[in-house]
Amino acid sequence: MGDLLKPDFGVTFLTICNFLLLVYLLKKFAWKPIISALEKREQQIAHDKEQAQQARQAAQQLQAELEEKLNQVAQTAAQKMAEAIKRGQDQRDQLLADAQAQAERLVAQAQAQIEAEKNQALADVRAEIVRTAILAAKQVVREELNADQTRETVERVLNEVKPK
Repeated sequence: MGDLLKPDFGVTFLTICNFLLLVYLLKKFAWKPIISALEKREQQIAHDKEQAQQARQAAQQLQAELEEKLNQVAQTAAQKMAEAIKRGQDQRDQLLADAQAQAERLVAQAQAQIEAEKNQALADVRAEIVRTAILAAKQVVREELNADQTRETVERVLNEVKPK
């Protein structure tokens, strides 16, 4: 058991040769592919970071565009609302003006009708006066009265004709 703890130069030399051979083989066959794989992975990570940054910028730009469009839509909606209110007020004013004009026409028609009825009533009164005067004249002629009686008859007929 004591021999195991003593260094053996032959085994040490073979171990060093095996190690150097392993390093040479790794360098010749594995080191370049491992390094290139690591470099590819590093490039992929850098590329992914760049794409993520571009995606972030695109998202921020899209968000800004959407906010701008939303503001435009809000402004358009407010403008259309104002136009609708103005149209409603214009229509209300037009309806009021039409109603006022129609009321004035109705008043004018009523006044014309009242005037026509008044003229008709005056014509009727004149006709009644003429008829009454003719009746009075008939009575005067029939009775052949004197001047005092004629005056009394005319006054009596006129009293009957006066509006009550």
